[in-house]
Amino acid sequence: MEHEKVLNLLVKAGILREEEAVKAVTEKKEDEDIFQTLLRLGILTDADIMKFFENIMPHKIWRGEVHKVDIPSHILNAIPQEFLRRYKLVPVKYENGKLHVIMLNPLNQSLINELRFYTKANNIVTYFAPLSTIENILDKHYPKLGEVISELSSPELEIEKEEEEVPVDQLISASEEAPIVKLANGLIYEAVRMGASDIHIEPFEKKVIVRYRVDGVLRVYHQLPVNIKDSLVARYKIMSNLDIAEKRKPQDGRIRIKIEGKKIDLRVSTVPTVYGEKVVMRIQEAERYLNIKLEELGFEEDDLERFRRAIWKPWGMILVTGPTGSGKTTTLYSALMERNKPDVNIMTAEDPVEVSIPGINQVQVNEKIGLTFSNVLRAFLRQDPDIILVGEIRDYETADIAIRASLTGHLVLSTLHTNDAPTTVTRLTDMGIEPFLVGSSLIMVVAQRLVRKLCPNCKVPHDVPKEALVRIGLIDSPDEDIVIYRASEKGCDHCGYTGYKGRTAVFEVMEVDEEIRKMIIKGATADDLRSVAVKKGMRTLYRAGLLKVKRGITSLEEVNRVLTQ
Repeated sequence: MEHEKVLNLLVKAGILREEEAVKAVTEKKEDEDIFQTLLRLGILTDADIMKFFENIMPHKIWRGEVHKVDIPSHILNAIPQEFLRRYKLVPVKYENGKLHVIMLNPLNQSLINELRFYTKANNIVTYFAPLSTIENILDKHYPKLGEVISELSSPELEIEKEEEEVPVDQLISASEEAPIVKLANGLIYEAVRMGASDIHIEPFEKKVIVRYRVDGVLRVYHQLPVNIKDSLVARYKIMSNLDIAEKRKPQDGRIRIKIEGKKIDLRVSTVPTVYGEKVVMRIQEAERYLNIKLEELGFEEDDLERFRRAIWKPWGMILVTGPTGSGKTTTLYSALMERNKPDVNIMTAEDPVEVSIPGINQVQVNEKIGLTFSNVLRAFLRQDPDIILVGEIRDYETADIAIRASLTGHLVLSTLHTNDAPTTVTRLTDMGIEPFLVGSSLIMVVAQRLVRKLCPNCKVPHDVPKEALVRIGLIDSPDEDIVIYRASEKGCDHCGYTGYKGRTAVFEVMEVDEEIRKMIIKGATADDLRSVAVKKGMRTLYRAGLLKVKRGITSLEEVNRVLTQ
């Protein structure tokens, strides 16, 4: 075994006595490095370990300075912090594909293999550094979540026994213990700092996984001990005013906090799974919505002109469609901000109210007390509105009232979950709305998706045969001179070594003119509507994505990942 080889070396070097080596083997904890055991038992000190490496392998001693350590963010994000703190190791440099790591035991091959797994770095160079140096660097570069997690892993903090229901009062008291509070707050702080859009806390049989969605991609950031799952979920339920005792039904709530002066809203959703309740928190930064202009969303110039023309019309209905997390709310709020003037009465019905906007009357829908979208809409019509925003059209009743509101002199904006613009029309008729009402009220449908933007610092040219580019419609002829880009495999510090930095939207804008209106009233199919709209200048989502590839904003791989031809 690895630790026995190390102990033999220490005994041969005269730093350890035989009986001390036997004691270390006997009292070594599972998953503990042998040097950690020797330090914990007081058999050796940092100075003894330093002396050992000075005598046996001086090249393994780290000679760097703590204040000069610069760990790339992709390495920081790749390795779970609790892993580094538990085994007392930390990366200090990454250059030319070589990862330099300091640790208590640079001879521990199993830890080096785990680092390879986390970082995907094949070339890892390890050095010895004293415990104080390792902890200084960890404290400098990481919030102390790992320490909290280590504390929670200790047996004295176990909150439940297998298969036993924890009483509510015990759950409340456990959720208010300092480590749980620190952990709950720390996860939110860490996710916000990284620019994540969602936090997923997922219970499994033997662990709790924490994943963050950054730039639309989910990755695992923490693995927590399973014994804290109930108290951590209870903590988030307390923060979002949910029922702690109810574990069998899904619940929705909201947390409002301030981080470094910024107002952050978190939409909290809990769902019961086989191993406990899963919590997902959608992170929304209030101020961000208030400052985004339509020009910054990613519209092509002609599409922006069409969209702007539609939102300034006195009446009619505009629908923005796409899956959850495709940026629909941002588009609608940007449109409202442009129309938000003292002479315009804007009213919104939302579930939940995403962001509080000065000058706009916002109503929180509450199904439990009968305050449904349709009931709120009926009340709005008696409030002399100019513009009405309906958070989402979910049923026939809401769709019917929204359409009738748009036909009686109001501009109605709303969202719908459909794949593209033409199928939105058939979705409304499937709900039971008469085609003549859809055709008469609809003035525009906008379908949208979010794609990751290539990092401007490290993107590299993508060598794709011209024939393939012609085939997908990126260029018209193989003679056309064009350079497209892809993400760098290594990335850079600016983009967290992912090759992508930030996201932009791609839009499919279908303007409903007289010809398309007549087609809708006659009950035309989505395919018929699409072919006519494309002839009239509508750019499909895939075509809009290809334009961004042509401009070097995103990659062909990203467009193919998010969109279909």
